[in-house]
Formats: sequence, structure tokens, C-alpha cells
Amino acid sequence: MAKISLKICCGMNCLAHGGQELLDLVEDSPTYTAYVELACVECLNTCGDRGYNSPVVELNGKIYSNMTAEKLMELLDQLIQTNNN
Repeated sequence: MAKISLKICCGMNCLAHGGQELLDLVEDSPTYTAYVELACVECLNTCGDRGYNSPVVELNGKIYSNMTAEKLMELLDQLIQTNNN
């Protein structure tokens, strides 16, 4: 089974608006670390001039703006379940 690709923007705007929480969520979860290939990237160039869309993640090639821990958990859990069936 291929790992889920997750890139979390670690630019200043994204980290200030919840990006660090997203990183911690994945890094602190044995389930997520087993299934997710995590990368902290400098910038995904989609948060806007003042970070209005931050934090931003790229999940299996698709960009998601205004990501929250709850939304990320939901998306990851769905992908893990789909990959295991």
C-alpha cells in the first residue's frame, strides 16, 4: 500500500494560523505516521498576501486551504480507510 502524501506549509503565515498544530497532530499519532508520508514545506503559495487561506496543506496532490485539525483528521481517516479496503 502506498503511503498518503501530506505536505504541510511551514511558511510564517501558515504556522502562525495553525500549521504547527497540524504538524503535531500527524507526528504525534502512531496511526498517521504509519500511513502518512509527511513533509514540512516552505510555502505552497496559496495562503494569500496576508495568510487569509492559511494554514494550507497538500494531500495526495490536492491543495486544501483554511485547514483545521478536525478537517485534517477526517480526510486522513477517510483515506486510510479507503486504502485498507
